[in-house]
Amino acid sequence: MGLEKDIKSYSYFTFEDFLQDDFFIESILNPTEESELFWENFQKENKEKLSDFHKAIKCIKDINKNVLDDNDVEKIWAGIRTSNKKGPAKNKIIYIVGWAVAASIALLFILRFYVFSPIQDINEQGIREFASKNISAAEAADMQLILSDNKVISLSDQESVILYDSTSIKVSSRKIVKDEILKNEVSAFNQLIIPKGKRSFLTLSDGTRIWVNSGTRLVYPVEFKADKREIFVDGEIYLNVQPNQNRPFIVQTGNMDIQVLGTEFNVQAYSADVQKRVVLKSGAVKISSGTNNPDILLHPSDMYELNGDKEKVAQVDINIYTSWVSGIYICENERLDIILTRLSRYYGKEIIVDKNAAGLKCNGKLDLKENMDDVMSIIRYIAPVNYTYENDKYVVTYKH
Repeated sequence: MGLEKDIKSYSYFTFEDFLQDDFFIESILNPTEESELFWENFQKENKEKLSDFHKAIKCIKDINKNVLDDNDVEKIWAGIRTSNKKGPAKNKIIYIVGWAVAASIALLFILRFYVFSPIQDINEQGIREFASKNISAAEAADMQLILSDNKVISLSDQESVILYDSTSIKVSSRKIVKDEILKNEVSAFNQLIIPKGKRSFLTLSDGTRIWVNSGTRLVYPVEFKADKREIFVDGEIYLNVQPNQNRPFIVQTGNMDIQVLGTEFNVQAYSADVQKRVVLKSGAVKISSGTNNPDILLHPSDMYELNGDKEKVAQVDINIYTSWVSGIYICENERLDIILTRLSRYYGKEIIVDKNAAGLKCNGKLDLKENMDDVMSIIRYIAPVNYTYENDKYVVTYKH
């Protein structure tokens, strides 16, 4: 079993999968040059898995430290080392079998610890774990509010308004009593699915207001916990968070945690995009990216950018990144293919761009309240491109 094949097999692993894999456990608790090289290569080739990977590492280290005393750990890994010495080092299959039984003993302690002991890290992953197993906005054809009792409310308007209060949920002209939902509760979370071409505005029970952009899925609890308020987003949202010193507000994405007390900021974190961004208008936010890097504190007008496992912070004009809330798209030295991707989501139309046009840099302002043909005509005016529309999609080509 070659290194390349092994790495590929781990590319599908979730947080739970890592915790149940003997080779991963042994690598963390008893690393070798070979295993360190293996996981170094894995991280380079699987950027999207870094969050689960690093959280699993932390979990194993914490559990090993808290559950097993030094004598227990030494007995387990002494058996592993003995088994490794007996088999030929070149044969990786024998190597794996050699320590599988001993490592499974350590796994037993891990599972026992998780079943019987409350761990903050696992509790915090509840909403992310739920989100990973449910529908994505990219798969949805219609705008939907999926309540915790699996009741689906279809939203036909292009832009919907949803309001939560202490007793009910108001969806446009409809009203749903929250007590009825709680009696039939299946999960602890509601989901708002906004497909391409649609948008929504949501007011949560704590007064936090959220503008939800096209192609976005928002997951939030039926009731916030007493000590924190958590939501999950795959897509783009703009938030005005109500301050509460005793209940921090946490926005989770596939590979970031953004913690605030009271502030306004924009989160752009589509799972389909390599690049993720957080832009702060007011207040302060703390970002944990799931990498080995320390947490990052943003100040007003800061933009945090995560590209794979590379992070950077820069001062920006926040209007460029938040103007979509008002139906305006401002682009400043932006690649045309990125602009067209955002327009495709916003209008719900497929756009294909050739490689010669994709890298063109553009500056300007687009009024998203106009129809898409008018917007495409403006792009053709400000950039050397042509476009055609046929079979319900736009094709953009470089104009020589």
